[in-house]
Amino acid sequence: MTKNIQPPTYSSENPYPWYKWIQETCPIFKKTDGTWMITRYDDVMMLLNDVRCSHWGHDSDFFFNMHPVEKSIAQTLHALAPGNTPAFRKQIMHQLAARTLRIDEGEIRKQADMILERLSSSSSIEFMNDYAHPFTFGTISRLIGIQEDEIEELSKIISDMKGGYLSFIDETLRDHTENDQGRLFIAAIKRLIILKQKKPGDDLCSALLAVCSGDELHEPFIISLIILLFYAGHQNMMNFMGNALVSLNNKMKEQSMLRESLSFATDSVDELIRYDSPLQSVLLITKEAITIRDHLIPARSILELSIGAANRDPLKFDHADQLILERRPSHLGFGVGAFRCIGARLAQLEGGIGLHRFFAHIHSFSLTPENISWSHFGVQRGPSSILLDINWNHE
Repeated sequence: MTKNIQPPTYSSENPYPWYKWIQETCPIFKKTDGTWMITRYDDVMMLLNDVRCSHWGHDSDFFFNMHPVEKSIAQTLHALAPGNTPAFRKQIMHQLAARTLRIDEGEIRKQADMILERLSSSSSIEFMNDYAHPFTFGTISRLIGIQEDEIEELSKIISDMKGGYLSFIDETLRDHTENDQGRLFIAAIKRLIILKQKKPGDDLCSALLAVCSGDELHEPFIISLIILLFYAGHQNMMNFMGNALVSLNNKMKEQSMLRESLSFATDSVDELIRYDSPLQSVLLITKEAITIRDHLIPARSILELSIGAANRDPLKFDHADQLILERRPSHLGFGVGAFRCIGARLAQLEGGIGLHRFFAHIHSFSLTPENISWSHFGVQRGPSSILLDINWNHE
């Protein structure tokens, strides 16, 4: 029987004490809405690899009860499921693997340096909008295939939308939107598709179009796929950068290590994700009844796998609530197996360069909790704004 417990209040500023309380009190926790919350690392790992479970976005029977935007996200995710036809996931993974192997780290570094040099005349910045946004959006734009002379203007359009462009994954919403920035964003994607149809390149848009031949092209769905790739490569990476910066506040030794070595910074991305992951939970649907820790979970139940809790499970990680950059953890922030993030290696490289160059440009920064605003996500976690006072390194 599931214990009848009343957990302490959840805080978006720091959910980890709440996670810990649930984990210690009832690691398999049935919430009031009937969802089963799973918090132990080994249980989460097992379920992610269990063929008796399907991802909510890959379960077509689950679509019909969803809000239209959620349904569109689910259907788009379903198209990226392993083994599906057309093979969008396979094409994207091949393209990302090739780009990761050939990617010019110098160009990403150059982009970061250019942004930071523009900011260096100011003693205070809003980290998320001034640095994390243009850095991550520029990187994913180039991978998707946006032309260089359009990136800066498109970046400003997305900035004005405050990350709200994911809703345009729903074809109906984007076709009837009165949002000027939204119309400009969709128009840019349509121009890109036309360009890549005529002149394919070494980019993700061309990889998606290569799966479709002739009359099989369904432009509205390709637009949805591109929006999802933008969001994954932009908003998720912004969340990583923001979480990492907050985690590193007042940790001068760790900042110095990231400043001094790019390879160390890249390797440290795993520990930073374990400590405070942008991905906080994954939803699965049970295909049949499953028993976990003496709890019988019926078929067609919703499982909320708490990545945030599992990544701090003391049964898996020593000193789980401490940030130890030398640690090389087997975290769950990128997912596992069929649910693993298709851009994980690229994200690690980009995150490492972004942090390494930021600390290379500054001597120190000052940050207080009242200068951090947190987004209220359920599945994801990240700050919406971080106001910093900065002492720049002008040497």
